[in-house]
Amino acid sequence: MEVHLVRSTMPKRQRRGQGSLNRSRRCFRVLPWQSIVENYEGSYPKLIERLGPYSSDRRYWYFIEGEGVDTYPTGVFSMDTDTGDLFLLKAVDREEFPAYNILMIVFDKHTNVELDEKIPLRVIVDDLNDNAPEFVGPLHFTVPEHCSAGTVVGVVSATDRDQIGTDHMKIKYTLVSGSDMFTIHPETGVITTTTNTLDREVKDNHVVTVKIQDMNGAPNGLFATSTATIALSDINDNPPTFMKSSYNVTVQEDESEKLLLRIPVQDKDLINTSNWMSKFVITKGNENGNFRIVTDPQTNEGLLYITKPLDYEKTNNVQLLITAQNVASLNGSSATWQSIPVNVNVEKVDAVRAGLGQKISLGILTRDPPTRRALTSPHTPTTFSQLFSQSPDREQQTARSVSFGLLGIMTILCPVVLLLLLFLVLVFFCLKKREKLQLYETGDTGGIPLKSNTEAPEDSMAWE
Repeated sequence: MEVHLVRSTMPKRQRRGQGSLNRSRRCFRVLPWQSIVENYEGSYPKLIERLGPYSSDRRYWYFIEGEGVDTYPTGVFSMDTDTGDLFLLKAVDREEFPAYNILMIVFDKHTNVELDEKIPLRVIVDDLNDNAPEFVGPLHFTVPEHCSAGTVVGVVSATDRDQIGTDHMKIKYTLVSGSDMFTIHPETGVITTTTNTLDREVKDNHVVTVKIQDMNGAPNGLFATSTATIALSDINDNPPTFMKSSYNVTVQEDESEKLLLRIPVQDKDLINTSNWMSKFVITKGNENGNFRIVTDPQTNEGLLYITKPLDYEKTNNVQLLITAQNVASLNGSSATWQSIPVNVNVEKVDAVRAGLGQKISLGILTRDPPTRRALTSPHTPTTFSQLFSQSPDREQQTARSVSFGLLGIMTILCPVVLLLLLFLVLVFFCLKKREKLQLYETGDTGGIPLKSNTEAPEDSMAWE
């Protein structure tokens, strides 16, 4: 604590009507610089300095008032009223109260008159390095992956409560860990990269330990450590990759707006970002616009559709080349977009199944007149000779297709045959019944009528 004592030389004051009253100039000792450090650990009260004369003159009283005495913080200083000795009563903290403004008052014991104006005293507390530096602000930074060496990651901020301008708050920054990929400026706390090989897909977060030490890093300086997290932001350095090298798919020549194939891909970039979302392009084989491909937003798969029917007679095979891209362009990588071939086989539609089997079945079930009229279409066989006299390509169709056509014919003929059989059975029973009735009435008498058992007795007697 440095004690600066300044005594003002006051002019003589005169009071009108009372004559003149000359106040004596009491010259008190001009004190040298006296200092005491904060948080003094010795015994109290501690004598700071004697402000009164060292002579045995005890004609004066000494009093103090102000900060540390009767205003906040109170109870810090006291003074011996007889000697003018200034005492420190307890430990003080410079960071809470770096200076105290005190007024000293001197009275004559005999006259009880204030001899001089109040003498201002300013007590300054010397700083002790009792506060370690502290981190200020968050220690979370972000830097793009594969950035060049020397890229600024962020700034570590710190402060110290000790006295400004002293080594007590001169802070040095060092990295305790993580110095293989990062470095920190010892005075500014700026963290930069030392390599361009940071890869988010390998490790997306790096944790480094930062040390801050006052006294400019001297061994006796106070220090603190903390961890800083450095997150790597994603760039599109990984193109989507296919899970198979090629695909084969079959489509019938009359099909359209049908999903033919789901094409899954893998992407190492950050999920649900434009660096991960796939975009598929048919780069070859779709000159006539028979196909389209879209992306499933849930699975990121490519969905291949047939949009316009293909003609088997014109082409029975289509070779597509599909390229997988991302919504975002590639960045920071020498990789390129990948492509795979898709072989589309076209099947010829079976005439019996398409023209007879399907249309007859639909006609029977729905009773649709246009469907029944379709049976007489020029393209539909109406006789067994037409049914089996097909082109060589038709002869190569499967037995299942022909069987399906015969089943359609039988479906029509069976009710007719059953009705005819039922009619014949009824005719047969009717003829048999008639023959029995005739035999019953004539008997075996050569044509003579037989008596009926139902005749009355009188009729029988008359006959005789």
